[in-house]
This record gives sequence, structure tokens and C-alpha cells, in this order.
Amino acid sequence: MFEGPELTGVEQMIWSGDLARIGAQRHPERIALIVPDDGISYDYAELDRRTGRVLALLAELGLKPGDRVGYLGRNRDLYFVMLIAAMRGGYIMMPLNWRCRAPEIAYFLSDSGCRHLFRDRELSELADAACAELTDPPALHDTRPGEAAQAAFANAVEQPGTTIDDAVPHGDTACMLYYTSGTSGRPKGVVSSHFAFSVMRHMEVVSPDFPVWEGETCLSAMPSFHIAGTTWPMQLFQRGSTVVLTSDPSAPNLVKLTREHGASRTFAVPTVIRTMVSEVRESGLPLPTLKWFFYGAMPVGETLLRDAMNVLGCRFVQYYGMTEVTGSATFLAPQYHDLARPELMNSVGQPFPGSALDIRDPDGRSLPPGEAGEIYVRTPTIMSGYWGLPEATADVFKDGWYRTGDGGRLSDEGFLFLTDRIKDMIVSGGENIYPAEVEEVLRQHPAIKDAVLIACPDDKWGEAAVALAEVAPGATLDPAAVIAFSKTKLAGYKAPKAVYAVELLPRTASGKLQRAQARKDFLAAQEAEREAAEPARRHG
Repeated sequence: MFEGPELTGVEQMIWSGDLARIGAQRHPERIALIVPDDGISYDYAELDRRTGRVLALLAELGLKPGDRVGYLGRNRDLYFVMLIAAMRGGYIMMPLNWRCRAPEIAYFLSDSGCRHLFRDRELSELADAACAELTDPPALHDTRPGEAAQAAFANAVEQPGTTIDDAVPHGDTACMLYYTSGTSGRPKGVVSSHFAFSVMRHMEVVSPDFPVWEGETCLSAMPSFHIAGTTWPMQLFQRGSTVVLTSDPSAPNLVKLTREHGASRTFAVPTVIRTMVSEVRESGLPLPTLKWFFYGAMPVGETLLRDAMNVLGCRFVQYYGMTEVTGSATFLAPQYHDLARPELMNSVGQPFPGSALDIRDPDGRSLPPGEAGEIYVRTPTIMSGYWGLPEATADVFKDGWYRTGDGGRLSDEGFLFLTDRIKDMIVSGGENIYPAEVEEVLRQHPAIKDAVLIACPDDKWGEAAVALAEVAPGATLDPAAVIAFSKTKLAGYKAPKAVYAVELLPRTASGKLQRAQARKDFLAAQEAEREAAEPARRHG
């Protein structure tokens, strides 16, 4: 077991619902939000006013503490206004993945009992299709001002109007509900409390590895339906920073915004780091204001880090975590992004203050440093549980520890190294893909008798999801058609990048599919094909 440093100052931490009010008191004229996509910019005083107005409007709609507030939209200023307002009013904010398809959105709305859904107008078709699948759909509200009647809520936010100055709920009451895919094939709602969400930000504030960035301009392009896309801007509000918010994470846009606004910090996944390095290198124009690059989802690796340090010229911090820990469990501090210690580039760091890591065997016994097993996390930011799933919640907790389902090992210094994923999760371009969910859809295709989804190495995405399918009797497998079919049922990033027909998938004696063995057999066959083709290529 390895414990992080002591967590101090919790009694003085700023609760998330207080961020706008305290920002308005401390630096009312400092710019809080810039949204270049919408041509929006306003200060902390206006952020506080809009938060109070939204809180009043939510009350006018008849919401009660504990009600779920659904949000289906890209990165807009109103999302964070609504988030802070919901936290002040005791409502539960539920950001939805706009990359999902209508059946998935419908499930989230039904399972959560959401009564009000706020949507971007450009996502109206998706919201309408999802609600059409429900017998008792939620009321719909547009999140951007306009002339349409359904935009009344968004228009009202812009007006002086009545505001409410309620007390901020504290403690163990729920404030966030994130739906995340799982091994069972059905997504689960992860519930975070006010305490967990507020402590997540506070842990970084008290850590000596993160110097205060009061008043700096920082860039945020992670989608708000990701836990990091919410916690990163909220951390910036706590520090009184200016948040430049965009929905376009492409390298040309991020480089452009960094230059235009003089951004000093940003957060992304290693795939974006790679594309930004290429963009800056090809343009020949440096990013002199960029001082820090925060990233997550996977280790950066020595080769990419070397390129990034040379081209971007900034310092780096890595996070490892999951929605269930309200963001991050560990971080690799800037001083450990050291090319003199390249082995650390394969690590995901050490635990945050107040947190601890343990590696255990299948029987739950702690393992010594160097031995691989399942990663257990103990942290004050742990989720309250899975929405409406007490058995699933009990299954992932043991003696106050959360079982991550990831495999790893600890070094003598407490650095965590990932070894495998016990729960088979695939990480492709920073997105989590759970095979069981995709396999359930693949089996609905008439040409497929059975299928497994496996992870294959990919230079661009880190991992690519590949489907191996047993073909139904008398059918012919069309890989492109299967991929297109998957995209009608699932978010596009979850669909397999390739589909291969196999005669038989490996199974246990009881008939259970062996996904790990299927992956091993497929990769071995691919390698054998490459080796066989190499002599022929050389002698062409």
C-alpha cells in the first residue's frame, strides 16, 4: 500500500456551489469565461448574476432538491452557469454525451428519472429522437438564446430578472450524475456528492506540486460530458482564472486559441498532444505563453514527451482516474516528467493528498511492490454509488476501498504502473469503450452469430476497437455494413474500427467467451501474417 501526503485545510475549502459568488466578491471585473465559438465573454460578477438567475428559473420550473437536471450540449458557458446554480439549489446535474445515439440518450433519461432536459439547438434532432422513445419524456429547453418559444429559458438568462441567494448544500448529498459504460453492457449512473466534487478541486490547491495560477488564462476543450471536462474549468474558477472554452479540440484550433488569448495552461489527452506538436512544428511558430500541459487517459511515453518538450517548451502533469473517483486518483507531477528517468513515462504517478493505493490479488490480499494485481483506491473523492444499483455498488467496494478493475503494480517509491485492464476496457483516443456494451449491439446484426470486441495497438489512437465475429449460418459478413449498423445504435467512437470473420471464438468448457484469449490469438495471427509477408515484400 502507498499513501499520498496528508490532506489539510478541508474545513476551509470552497464548496463548488460558492465558486461564482466568491469569484464575484474577490475579483468581480476579472474575465471568468471566454467562448470564442459563440463570441461570448463576461466577468465573475456576470457569472454570479447569471448563476443566481438560472437558480431562480429552475425554481420557477418547479424543480425540487434532488431532481435531475439533464444537459445535452457541447461546451457552452450556460453549462457551467447551470452546474453552479444546480449545486446551489441542491439539484443533481446530469451532463449527457452528445456523441451517443438516441436509444442511449433515452436510456439515460429513463433510468435517471430526469424531468427537464436542456439541449443545444443543433442537438434538437437527437433530443427529440431520444424523447420519442419514452412514454413520459422530460420537458425540453434550449440552452442558447433565440426567437423560438422553446428558447424562452435561454433568453431569460440574459435578462436582469429575479435571482435567488440560497445556501449551498454541503456534505454527502448528491450533486452530479454521470453515465458511464460498464462490463454488464448497460451504462451505470455514477453519483458524486458535494463533498467529493469539492474535495477533488481542493486536493490540487493544497498540493505543493501545483503552484497557484491566480488570474492566468487557461484553455479548456475537453467535453463537459467527461468528468475532466467539468472538473478542469471548475478548478480554474476556484483559482480566479480566465477560462477559454471551446468545443473544437482540433490541433489547429487549440494552437490558434492559445496564441490569440495567451493561454498558459491547457488539458487534453496524449493524442491531442501529438497533433499539437505536429501543428506547431509544421507552422514553425512557437507557443511562448503555454507553460503547462495537463493530460490524462494514458501515459505519454518517452518519445512523445521528448518531442513535446522540445516543440511546445512547457511542463507536463499527468492524471489517472475514472468517473467513480470524481476525476483523478493519481498524478505524475511535473518534476517526474524527466527524460533522465524515462521509466517514469510509463507510470501514471502517485496518489493525491489524502488518497492511497493498494495492489491486491484475486483474494483481496495486498501485494508487495513490483507484483501485479488489481488496483484498489481509497480517496475522499470516491463516488456515493451507482444510481439505483446497490448490488453493483457493493461489488466494487471492499473495506472502504474502491476496486478499479484495472491491473497495475506499485514501485518502491509509490509510482503506479498500469499492466492490463481486468474489466477489458478499451481506451481509444482518450475515450473509454466497454466491450460488453458494443458486443450486445453486434449480436443484433443478422449476419453475426456471436462476437467479441478487443483492443489492438494503434499509432494514432493508442488502442483501436476491433470486432471478431462468428458469422450466422447462411450469412455473409460485410464489415462496412456492420460498422455502419453499430453507429446507428451507439456513439460513433464506440463502433469497431474493423470487423473480422472468424470460424470459432474461444470459449470455456461452460461456453463462456474468452475475450482475452481471442485477442491473443488474433494478434498472434496478425504478427504471423506480417512475418510471412516480409520476405515476399523484400524479394518482390
